[in-house]
Amino acid sequence: MANYFQTNRDVELSTIYYIETQIDDNWSEVEVIKGFPEIGADRATSLPSRPIVSVRLSSQDSDRFELGNTRLRNEYLITIDIFARSDGQRLDLAGFLLDKIKDPWTYYEHAHASGDPESLDRTADGKIRVDRFISNAKVDIFDSPEKFDKFRHILSFVVVRSSLQ
Repeated sequence: MANYFQTNRDVELSTIYYIETQIDDNWSEVEVIKGFPEIGADRATSLPSRPIVSVRLSSQDSDRFELGNTRLRNEYLITIDIFARSDGQRLDLAGFLLDKIKDPWTYYEHAHASGDPESLDRTADGKIRVDRFISNAKVDIFDSPEKFDKFRHILSFVVVRSSLQ
């Protein structure tokens, strides 16, 4: 028996999968992770050992699809944090990612076999597209910035899902 995920989790996993495949096809030694990175005690004194692109679904907003209808139009806020090793690399990764997310990508329904949370089955079921861009900026920390955050960049954008139906 398969355990299927909710749409919001599928949006996050589909976005991570898309970004991961784009990074793997075009960059070397860049790590793509889900969520915010767990950073050790040396955060204040060292840069990341290799660039990190962290992707997460930050929030979901729902509104009525139309007046008098119970169907919802869901929007999902995706946040990408880039932890680079230099300012140029930060700019290059941000530009690359912006170029990739401007076009729609595949929405997958995800499931895993009961008792096996490590391997996921993916079934294409529509597209995800950016509805609006929220942020594309360097993260400046003025109160005692830690070295790990020195070349940090944030991209945030709202996406919507369109189904194949």
